[in-house]
Amino acid sequence: MDMETVLHFFWGGYAPYEGCYAVYEDANAEIAKWADYYLSKKLSFHQSFWGAGKVTNNPKDILLGHPTWDLPTDPNRLNWVKENSLLPTEECHPNTYILMPWIPDYDSSNPADYIGGNMPNLVMQLRSAQKIFALCGEQWMKKTYEKEPGSFVHEIKDKLVHVNMGCAAENFGRIVKKKFNAIGERNLLHISHLQHYKGFDITCKSLEGVKTNLYVAGQNLGEAKGLVTYPIGDDNFTFYSLGLIDNKYPGFNEFVINHCDFYIHTARMDAQATTILENCARGLVPLVTPESGFSSPYAIYLSHDPKANKEIIEQALNLPESDLLERSCGVRKQIEQEHNWEVIFNKIWDEIMKDINNRSEASTKLNLSIPSDIVPQSESTPEALLINDETEKKVDLHLYISRELLLKTESQIRLERHIERYALLRQFAKGVVVDAACGCGYGSYLLATNPDVELVIGLDSDSQILSYAQDEYKSDKTEFHLAQLETWTTEQKIDMLISVETIEHIKDIAILPNFVNRNHINHVILTYPSKKTTHYNKYHHHDFRLQDILDMFTGFTCYNTFNWEWEFDVVFLIRN
Repeated sequence: MDMETVLHFFWGGYAPYEGCYAVYEDANAEIAKWADYYLSKKLSFHQSFWGAGKVTNNPKDILLGHPTWDLPTDPNRLNWVKENSLLPTEECHPNTYILMPWIPDYDSSNPADYIGGNMPNLVMQLRSAQKIFALCGEQWMKKTYEKEPGSFVHEIKDKLVHVNMGCAAENFGRIVKKKFNAIGERNLLHISHLQHYKGFDITCKSLEGVKTNLYVAGQNLGEAKGLVTYPIGDDNFTFYSLGLIDNKYPGFNEFVINHCDFYIHTARMDAQATTILENCARGLVPLVTPESGFSSPYAIYLSHDPKANKEIIEQALNLPESDLLERSCGVRKQIEQEHNWEVIFNKIWDEIMKDINNRSEASTKLNLSIPSDIVPQSESTPEALLINDETEKKVDLHLYISRELLLKTESQIRLERHIERYALLRQFAKGVVVDAACGCGYGSYLLATNPDVELVIGLDSDSQILSYAQDEYKSDKTEFHLAQLETWTTEQKIDMLISVETIEHIKDIAILPNFVNRNHINHVILTYPSKKTTHYNKYHHHDFRLQDILDMFTGFTCYNTFNWEWEFDVVFLIRN
């Protein structure tokens, strides 16, 4: 049977939940959520993680995702582009595509200077990808094509496909701006993390002496609310802080609609600020710089010159309400039509299909084939499987193999698959790891070969196989204990539980979560069969879905999950 073709999406590891499509979330969650919703209608969809490694050996699969971030909080990240190459000599899987916010203003000597400063594989990943879907304003595409020959951006410019950032405007549709405050009582809103490229200092300088209130929300403000003084460089600026905000909270939307009239964003270099789209969806009139990444005939444009901005802002604050209502209606309609997730992901899908079909047609025209005389035959290949002149025609039609060799080969494959599971999970192991249940110890030994692992504690209730584990796999980084998961407790700090296809063997589904809580383990990685097995495997008591695992491990968040060749699912959980 042919392997099913899958689209693997490397983003933040989003796990859709009931009712999520009616809820507005942060930008990264929104991208992953709507990718899942629309692309899963095209092809089997696997929600992965930008720090993941190998997920497929199928040459027909499609890999789409963000370049790998280098975060100190996640030392186990891998280069998913390189890891999924099908041959050691290749840089990537043949159907590899990048989706990312795009700014062309890289330094040609260090293309990672701006947004790539903490993306160590960025250059390699962009060079390797077939296409780069650039989430940005159209002006950034124009600047990209203006780059001088010899620069890195000029080298990859023909791979770029422009796509807008999306905004689920329907989730703001219940409360939108329908009336503006009177002249003299109009206010402005800004939302960001206030970093330099957001140009917040320009915003504050542009409003000095202007009769208005500036309301600001962002993570850098923490819980501070009310009138605050905020330092930027050598200057101090005063504004009203809203602290951390939640777009899902109706009270915040009501505050914005009732108290704010304009959304201001004076970025120096922003791909396409999501907060502009969100507040246009609410109906605020945008006061923005072109470098904020938003183009609209209904926007009012500012510059990086505070003195010139002050005059423009004062004129805007005194516009008649009819003008503001026209702009408000115009930007809302623009968000609904041009920043619609269905339109965005349909465009991405169509471009991927066009690229794959073009490459397929080119291969057909070249009549590519591999001559039989250059195909290597391994010394370990079973004799009955070797192709020679006498059997070549027969093998083309039928596979002649003895029953003994068939069963022997299947047994070897099963053995390799068991080892493969631990070899796959080894990359994620770190600190002190409990392997439950460890069996005869080979998996614990493999996990311990990761240099990030201090110790692997293997637990099993079978004394015979534990004795084998002690003899064969005991080392400075492994120890084995005869234990029942229902009762085993340790005073030692455990960093992680790894449990490979154990949970379906346990009748009482509360045993493993209780084990984790009793031993104060905050990080769990477990696997379970992808398909129904209880009807033919008498040792399996349960058939699990992801939601079953999430229901069992209350108090934990699933930060990543992936399927391995439709054989088993891997779930990553971290305590809230």
